[in-house]
Amino acid sequence: MSITVMILSGGRSSRFGGVHKPGVRLGEQTVISRILTTVRAALPEAEVWVAGPTEGLSDAEAGSVRSVREVPEFSGPLAGIDAVVRAMGEAETTVILAGDMPLVPAAHLRDLVTASRESGLPAAGSDDRGKLQFLCAAWPTSLLIDRLDDIGETKDRAVRLLFDGLEVTPVDIDPGEVVDFDTREEYERIARRLGEADGGADGAVGGGTAGTDERQARRPVPEEVMRLRERAGTELAGTDIALSEADVEAVLEFASHIKHSDSEVSPVVAAFLAGRLRAASPDASIAEALAQVEEALTRPDGGESPTRS
Repeated sequence: MSITVMILSGGRSSRFGGVHKPGVRLGEQTVISRILTTVRAALPEAEVWVAGPTEGLSDAEAGSVRSVREVPEFSGPLAGIDAVVRAMGEAETTVILAGDMPLVPAAHLRDLVTASRESGLPAAGSDDRGKLQFLCAAWPTSLLIDRLDDIGETKDRAVRLLFDGLEVTPVDIDPGEVVDFDTREEYERIARRLGEADGGADGAVGGGTAGTDERQARRPVPEEVMRLRERAGTELAGTDIALSEADVEAVLEFASHIKHSDSEVSPVVAAFLAGRLRAASPDASIAEALAQVEEALTRPDGGESPTRS
């Protein structure tokens, strides 16, 4: 039975600060390297394609896969799927995997392939919201090609269109193992889960430590932000609204945290709200005002996650 596995890595990662998500470190491997290792363990006979950059793979790993870019670039995962299907050779079964889903176990990939082969239908598990995980699925390749032909233009269109009107074979899976990440907070939850599974080994962006302190897992403050902090401290010195270095750092850290959170509020608006709150309660410290606004803006609301970026 011939199998093709595609790993989708072509997103902008805009909610992750523009850092290429598949290339960030998680424990001792990058996210995409971890996914590729799982694929090789589960389906060693499969031909593997990467739809998007191979950044995060070692030279040896990159040399063991084939790659293609969606046209135009950054036009969405459906366009990435289409690009691979047009470029790959014949295969009985095609497995689709998101490039930011590092916890999928090898056994689940094998179960997906078996279920799809036996049913002649796409097979997928459900995520932590009870919804089909479209980007961890196995397909009869001929059916996948037919669906793409029916859809036609794939640029910036939703992957769920592949599944519309089709019966899908469900495959049992722990929902926590088919989670992806769009934000720093989601990444950190995955890192903690991985650390617990590995007996306490922590993962972190850039090879640092995630731990219980979320700030440790954030990427270094950009140079331009450091310059802004220094300028703010200089310009405001000696005025009635002078901020201490710690205050300036707290405000900038707060704005960065809001930017990478699930809140849809602009970090500038969030910082403004904190300033208004502090003005209304002069006895409160800047840190206390920021904490109150952050709690309000990042409180889970039970709603559906924003569209993947």
